[in-house]
Amino acid sequence: MAAIITSNFRTVNASHFKEQIEGSSVYVAIGKSDVWSLTTSDTTDTTPFIPGDNLDQLGEARANLIGMKKIVSADIAHVVPRHTWTSGNSYYAWDSDDASIFDKAFYIVTSEFKVYKCIVAGGGASSIQPTQTLTSPTAESDGYTWKYMYTISVADAEKFLTNSYMPVKTVSLAASATVAVASTTATIILTETVPGIHVGMTVSGTNVGSSKTVSDINGSVLTLSGAPSGSVSGILTFAYANDAAAEAVLSEADYAQYLNQKASRDSSTAAGIERIEVTAGGTGYTNNTNVAVAITGDGTGATVTTTAGITVAGGAVTAVTIANKGTNYRVADLVISGGAGSDATARAVISPKAGHGVDPVSELGGFFVSLNTKLDGNDGGDLTVGNDFRQITLFSEPRVYNATPLAGVIASADTLKGTSYLDIASGSTDNATDFTVDELIVGQTSGAQAYVVEKDTVNNYLRYHQNDKTGYTAFSNGEDVVGQTSTSTATLESSNAVGAPEVDRMSGEILFLENRNPISRTTTQIEDIKVIIEF
Repeated sequence: MAAIITSNFRTVNASHFKEQIEGSSVYVAIGKSDVWSLTTSDTTDTTPFIPGDNLDQLGEARANLIGMKKIVSADIAHVVPRHTWTSGNSYYAWDSDDASIFDKAFYIVTSEFKVYKCIVAGGGASSIQPTQTLTSPTAESDGYTWKYMYTISVADAEKFLTNSYMPVKTVSLAASATVAVASTTATIILTETVPGIHVGMTVSGTNVGSSKTVSDINGSVLTLSGAPSGSVSGILTFAYANDAAAEAVLSEADYAQYLNQKASRDSSTAAGIERIEVTAGGTGYTNNTNVAVAITGDGTGATVTTTAGITVAGGAVTAVTIANKGTNYRVADLVISGGAGSDATARAVISPKAGHGVDPVSELGGFFVSLNTKLDGNDGGDLTVGNDFRQITLFSEPRVYNATPLAGVIASADTLKGTSYLDIASGSTDNATDFTVDELIVGQTSGAQAYVVEKDTVNNYLRYHQNDKTGYTAFSNGEDVVGQTSTSTATLESSNAVGAPEVDRMSGEILFLENRNPISRTTTQIEDIKVIIEF
């Protein structure tokens, strides 16, 4: 059976994932302070193991957990592979018939962080960097025609621009959503979070009434500017009342993109025939005078000017130039006749159904999602400093620790500490400060082993983690714990000596796992973590 997963399916999945992250509790976590080795006796830090998608390795990643930081909506974006315009490089033109178009450099980002889609390739190297922000595709003197798409904002560049990827987004012109439960109040609950809805948009639908706008958004809960005229249900439509309303709530960069998308949407050439590609020149054509090109399809208005729009050289048709692009084409068929020749064929390249520039995410292949967060020092005390980490994980809906496994509420705090701790007795020979981070500690009664992650000298705690190397034997109240490197000996409290982490490490779902070389952390350091997921 011949089948494909379409790029649209991939983009929709990426969008749904982005919306899920924005509407739920997702954390970036760090873990594993001990070296990459198979035994506690081996202290050599080897090449990181390739992670496996199985319960054992995911379980060990949970055990290695040090701390986690919550992802907020501003931390996630669609991204696409980055193609930086470079003089002397050749670029591909957008082609509706090219199944591998998203693997090619058919769009670029300039030194001004402006993004353009190539509509017509010049037949050679590009030498003129586009700078215009016009809504219509514009030809440069090097033969390239570029459609301005959007400008990457400073904030988005800082969070999501890398050497390999760049952010892409579509600014909502209008949106729709379904009411989850019929309501007679100004508080409306939708079936899901809809990112395209913004404060200030007008609302229309069953019993909404006139002149209502969105005054507040909290996930899927909306507040209207006034009470509805009756029970609100069904599908609601959201739109900006005018450009001034959009300008009032959008950033400068987003508003500029909004205007460009709107102008492109309202263009009379949406889903028009952008250009015609000659697939076979044929033979016997004496000149272009009597050559005709007939266009049939499901759209209207596309034409080729006889003679002027047809080029003949060496008895073959070499080029056909569209005169009127028409609109609303999904399919089109071209027939070349006349001119005393035969066998010339051509195909139509059709623009996106809404027009170039209306939906950059879909048009540029936005089936990649980037998550970005910055770990700033100890981040409220929950992210250990003075040690390193070797694993990055993405947790969906972890729970706050509860003595009953998986019984805690879904976490909502900005940061959570993931390590357990040992409470050292006040009369102990040695205290937390006497131990060494990353050393192996051994309980003299229980035989339990663990790695020291952090020395909490304020509370006299040793924060630790266990994994498959150490085993998961529990430490005992009142026992002595000996550091295998420092040789320090600490006596634990006689009761409640073992303290729990803030997060239930066994809760939630791990969506992503990366093993890497060690990253050392200090109080003055910021780690900028970017996770790219391809759908």
